[in-house]
Amino acid sequence: MRHRRHLSIGLLAIILITLGTGCTLFPEERVDTPPPLLSPPEVRTVTYPVERGYIASELRTLGRVAAVRESTLYFRRSGRIRELLIQAGDTIKENQVLAKLETGDLEHRLELAKIDQEKVNMDYDRMKSLVGLEVSPYELKLKQLDKDKAALEVERLEAELESSTIRAPFGGKIVSVYARERDAVEAYKTVIKIADPVELEIQVSLPYGADVNKLVRGQKVLVNVIGETWVDGYIHQIAIGEEGASVLDNKPIIQIRLEDATIPLEFDSLVKVTILLEEAEDALLVPKAALRNYMGRRFVRVLDGDARREVDVVVGIEGDTHVQILKGLEENQTVIGK
Repeated sequence: MRHRRHLSIGLLAIILITLGTGCTLFPEERVDTPPPLLSPPEVRTVTYPVERGYIASELRTLGRVAAVRESTLYFRRSGRIRELLIQAGDTIKENQVLAKLETGDLEHRLELAKIDQEKVNMDYDRMKSLVGLEVSPYELKLKQLDKDKAALEVERLEAELESSTIRAPFGGKIVSVYARERDAVEAYKTVIKIADPVELEIQVSLPYGADVNKLVRGQKVLVNVIGETWVDGYIHQIAIGEEGASVLDNKPIIQIRLEDATIPLEFDSLVKVTILLEEAEDALLVPKAALRNYMGRRFVRVLDGDARREVDVVVGIEGDTHVQILKGLEENQTVIGK
């Protein structure tokens, strides 16, 4: 019995050792430690002082160096272009024929009319020498009417032929050609644009949204003529011009001249132009980042100690980075940015 008890105890010990060793064969189970929670960043309040200073509203755009003397040319009747005798960039002379429409037998009819006119004129001269002998004053008067009629027919056909022809009203250069041979064109629609590049100016075509009411003759302008060189100019004229194929689109054309007319410009080149619209020397200013808009309301948030309040404002000149405050704020107040 005692031997059997010792054997049982030994077996139990072996089993316990085996079980303990087996447990060490499995990987140790680990529990990940949760990451520490980060504190939210502090809310930063960006503030700006209400200050006084200079502000200007400017219109920056591109202008084209154009001739002071320019003209858009067209046919005075509709038809199909038979000949286009020039191209863009050509030099032309005054009264030079630039384009012609198809005219059918118009030229032939004109030549016949001139022959008839010459015959009538010869008959009139012969009858005039025979008045009182073989020809009565009445017969001479009838021949005078025939003479006038022949002259009117020649004038009519010449005018019709001329309305089918485009001639240069002055010498210069072809700036643009808006049609090709065999194109059908309407009467008074621009076909050719010419210019005399002896005297030059800068022309700016303003976009539809531009406030033309802020522009006046003589207004100061800066022109970038070359590199970083800017020179003074002024608005010489504000006109309504044609664009492209001569369809009036009511875009205002600003004609700019340089204060120093001896400064060279390159015809048909593009230059940077800055038009000063408004300026104020001692204006009350806040950054644009502080101005808020909501449903047409314009306001700022003012920091008054630890308190914040909304204040409606009246805005004047709006520059690139700042706006002028006409009403609602005072100097040295602090406004909060967006």
